[in-house]
Amino acid sequence: MTRGKLCVLPGTARDLAVVTMDDREAVRAARAGDDVAFAALVRRYSGGLHRAVARILADDTEAWDVVQMAFVRAWQGLERYDERWSFSTWLYRIASNLAIDLLRSRNSREKAHRAGAEHRFRVVGETPPASELADRREVDRLFDELVSCLTPQQRSAFVLRELEGWETADVADALGCTTTTVRNHVFQARKLLREELARRFPEYLPKSRRA
Repeated sequence: MTRGKLCVLPGTARDLAVVTMDDREAVRAARAGDDVAFAALVRRYSGGLHRAVARILADDTEAWDVVQMAFVRAWQGLERYDERWSFSTWLYRIASNLAIDLLRSRNSREKAHRAGAEHRFRVVGETPPASELADRREVDRLFDELVSCLTPQQRSAFVLRELEGWETADVADALGCTTTTVRNHVFQARKLLREELARRFPEYLPKSRRA
């Protein structure tokens, strides 16, 4: 097998054997040349990885590109994978770094993830008026503009911690930083989002806070 060429096979009888492997067993098999074992890892994590990356980039197409590249990088770097860490954390770190690089390279205004409007405003401490929720696209647009004020690191930490619901330690492992740094990123993200909401869209604040 030639390292560097990612081959994801369709479902076969071999899948029945590898599907019961844990991540580390599948990685060992893939290192030994088992394409089906790595394909099982791809199927196991592609959905969740895409969801997280799409929330960071706010673009499904770009997210799939990043996911594909993350698996290619993982495939090429299997020999460097340290089994003391979970495979999923290592994979999410690769994907997060690729997503951050992509965010940094964008010249146009950054987009934000289009998740449920109520939840996204709730995690920054605000609840949009019920009348506004009828037009979900407008709420999404406002949230997109707000998130553009965050740095790539703040956005990634915020997405993984607040929207994906990861533990702080897991976010730190995925982003390659300390738990303190993650907490600071999330704290600053929430603060900046509240400030941007108050500055740019005061009509979304409760009347008692608009002053």
